[in-house]
Amino acid sequence: MKKNLRIVSAAAAALLAVAPVAATAMPVNAATTATATASTTTNKPTVDLSGAGYVSESKDIVNVTPSFTLTSAAKGIPATLQGSIEASLNGTSVTADVADVAKGVTLTDGNKTVYSYNERENKVDNNLSAVEASKEYTMTLSGVGFSFGKANAGKTLTFKLPKNVKVNDTSNEVKVSLDQYGNATNLKFVISNIKAYDSANTNAVSFYDAKSGLVATQGSYMTLANENGDLNVDTLLKALNGKYEAMQFQSGKFADVTVTTNADDVKAELEKAGIKVDAANNFEAPDTFTVTLNAKSDVNGKTASLPVVVTVPNGKSTVVPSQSKTIMHNAYYYDKDAKRVGTDKLTRYNSVTVSPKTTTINGKAYYEVVENGKATGKYINADNIDGTKRTLKHNAYVYESSKKRADKVVLKKGTEVTTYGNPYTFKNGKKYYKIGADTKKTYVRVENFD
Repeated sequence: MKKNLRIVSAAAAALLAVAPVAATAMPVNAATTATATASTTTNKPTVDLSGAGYVSESKDIVNVTPSFTLTSAAKGIPATLQGSIEASLNGTSVTADVADVAKGVTLTDGNKTVYSYNERENKVDNNLSAVEASKEYTMTLSGVGFSFGKANAGKTLTFKLPKNVKVNDTSNEVKVSLDQYGNATNLKFVISNIKAYDSANTNAVSFYDAKSGLVATQGSYMTLANENGDLNVDTLLKALNGKYEAMQFQSGKFADVTVTTNADDVKAELEKAGIKVDAANNFEAPDTFTVTLNAKSDVNGKTASLPVVVTVPNGKSTVVPSQSKTIMHNAYYYDKDAKRVGTDKLTRYNSVTVSPKTTTINGKAYYEVVENGKATGKYINADNIDGTKRTLKHNAYVYESSKKRADKVVLKKGTEVTTYGNPYTFKNGKKYYKIGADTKKTYVRVENFD
């Protein structure tokens, strides 16, 4: 679950009022906007993770990722500063704008302050025109607060941040005690190594095959699992970084660009695909899976991504059983709850690859669609493929159109006939079922089955 929060405060108003400091606007979320109705909500922390629910001792880690972009323009022109903080707990993720988060903001280059704001004094010192491209800066956010709901009152949680961020002047991982309302307040974040990007440099970042020197838009890598059928995340990532490198044209020549993908990123991608990774970063290797390499330029902030398809000949097979079926009636896709997925449809008389057995959803039979040997999570109503057997209550003719019979055959009362999908309404206003597992125009009136 993802929320975007917008809680207007004096800090927000002051930061947004300073033209050179650009802040991303967040939509209002009425359910989480702070009010001044009681002391427990007047100073309610901006980063609201109360939706994460009760936190057990085994799930007490709050992952916090401050994200800031500092872009320098020409000399004498103020730089732009954009930033937000993302926090996640128990699968709940919240993104809050920096203008709403902190009661105090300071940006320094190590020797002097180029921007500062103090909410208590309502004071802004802005010297962003002094920001220089490629120079590194440090940002301090003070008075940052998080809300975890009263269900977590008095608990101690572990805050984990990137390596370049310190919490309360200690480290990037600290224990934080919540108050009687489940809030953590007055936290201080110090984010170092924020490099000012050069707005004049517009060169893109690309991945290259290190051996051939050719641009790579999609990568491939083959490896073997060990005797236990396992691979290791760290070993795999090292091999991928050796095969592919990110580069950018800088100062008249190509230069290496930092690949930002780390072991935790790979682990998260694998687990999202349903592949469990143990504490030693080992995992049972499927015969094929994807790892995405990401790179970001320190010069202009340009990014690039390279999906790498990893094949493991001795890995666990991920190909699911399937069969080819013919669609007899135009069919839409549905999800596991029988809700329509998009507007695409499969047209009649074309083939589709589906699971061998049907799945019952809300009392109806569905086939799951299989693509490239993988179950897709998209379903088709089995009635559009196998049809439904119905018994005629009256003698019936077979029609080609509303005015023309398909043949001289008369289907007798009591005959069992397979119909496909929902009935069609012809020009005469009557409804007809498609019959016959072929492409012939053969229809029987619905009223003959009633």
